Amino acid sequence: MAGDNSIVLGDWRLTAVVTSPPWYENCYLVRHEPSGEIAVVDPGGDADVINARIADLGGKLAAVLLTHGHFDHLGGVADVQARYDVPCRAHVEEKVIIDRAPQWAQSMMAGGVKPPGRCEYFESDAKLSLGGAPIAVHFTPGHTPGGVCYDFGPFVLTGDTLFAEGVGRTDFPGGNGPQLVKSITDFLARLEPDVLLFSGHGPQWSAEEARHWWSQMAPYI
Repeated sequence: MAGDNSIVLGDWRLTAVVTSPPWYENCYLVRHEPSGEIAVVDPGGDADVINARIADLGGKLAAVLLTHGHFDHLGGVADVQARYDVPCRAHVEEKVIIDRAPQWAQSMMAGGVKPPGRCEYFESDAKLSLGGAPIAVHFTPGHTPGGVCYDFGPFVLTGDTLFAEGVGRTDFPGGNGPQLVKSITDFLARLEPDVLLFSGHGPQWSAEEARHWWSQMAPYI
């Protein structure tokens, strides 16, 4: 799925908004069709575009969810919150990354990002929901200390933990290569083969495709 296309998977409508260069980050809008509640996952920039797409979907924005705290995934959070007054939710181990995101953005791109407003941090055993439907949280540290994947049943949003035939970098502060390998191995073992995986950058693929690729690549990562 590319651009700002939408697909319906079970009770969910998933819309991707690809942010501007140089990051081309995949922000996802997830709408629970029976209730109309919406979550925005990783609004990395282009908040005006994201806010417009939220309005187009109708319903009610309930929260911003972060897979991790790198600035290319949270650069639009503050502006989304300013319009919709919703909390930003992330794993508690990610707080240190989120707190430092504006400084890292300044050093890496000669420009800052606004820090998120109200943040609510959850533990690894958190039970999240949207419109009364459960969202399973897979704790997948390695790219960052508090990285997570959000599991909606027929699809999972994997952030920068796992891309289509790629994995997140571990050479940034807080990264841990062996930990990421374990996280991905454990994560993929939990999924049914037809589950679709949507990452923070690039195209989608299936859990079956990911497991096949991972079985070949993991020993060399």
